Amino acid sequence: MHWSVWVTGAIILFVFEMITPGGFFFACLGIGALATSVFSAFVPNEWFQWVVFAVLSLASLYSIRPIARKYFQQNEKKSNVDALIGKKAVISEAVHPPELGVLKVEGEIWRAESDENIEKGEMAEILAVEGTRLKVKKI
Repeated sequence: MHWSVWVTGAIILFVFEMITPGGFFFACLGIGALATSVFSAFVPNEWFQWVVFAVLSLASLYSIRPIARKYFQQNEKKSNVDALIGKKAVISEAVHPPELGVLKVEGEIWRAESDENIEKGEMAEILAVEGTRLKVKKI
């Protein structure tokens, strides 16, 4: 194929990347097409051009895409009770399954549920929020 076909394809892929939400997928294919246009100027073999396109597109997908996604991706901040997951807290009243205990985290008192015994004063990690209870594990 003529090099201009690859350049046109690359432009179309870059435009498509701009109008679709995130992912950086079509841009990686555009990079492959753009690089293939350079090769097509020197190597007229159409089969070889497709191989170059596939290899360079895959290489950019596995090397450039993760970096670009990390750079451009919005960090989602947890809010409300979801922000408690992963935090550590001190047990105020012992947890002896199936009985609930009590813990205090970020100034709030919560009922604590666990699969293991956790004594008063021990540290626990919050695994999940289930209604008005926190599922915890002993640290």
